[in-house]
Amino acid sequence: MSSNIDPGDAAYRAWQLTKGERQAQYGDPWTDYTMVRRLFSTLTNYHHNLTVQEAILFMVCVKLARLMKSLDIEKLHEDSLVDAIGYLNCLHMADATDQLKDAPKHIVGDMVIDRGF
Repeated sequence: MSSNIDPGDAAYRAWQLTKGERQAQYGDPWTDYTMVRRLFSTLTNYHHNLTVQEAILFMVCVKLARLMKSLDIEKLHEDSLVDAIGYLNCLHMADATDQLKDAPKHIVGDMVIDRGF
C-alpha cells in the first residue's frame, strides 16, 4: 500500500488544523471534548464519566478503524490519517491543559505563574 502524502506533511496538516481552522471553529480541545464526553454519557447512559482524554481517544479509535478498513482495500485514506494525527495532537493539548489546571499557581497581577511545587 502506498500513500501520496509525505509523513511530515500529514503531521503538519494535522497541526495546522488543530491549532488553526478547527480550533477557531470548535474552540480548544479541553472545552470541546468536555462537551463531547458529557453528551456521550447522556446519550448512552454510560455510568462511567469519560475523561476528556478518553473522549479524544475514542475519536482516535474511530479514525484507526477507518484506516484499518482502508488497509482492506489497499488504499490508505489520507484524510483519516491526518485526522488521527490531529486527534493525537488534541490529546496532547488537552492533557497539557489538564496538567496546568491541577498545578499549583501563584497570581501576580493578572498573570498566573506556575511555582512548580
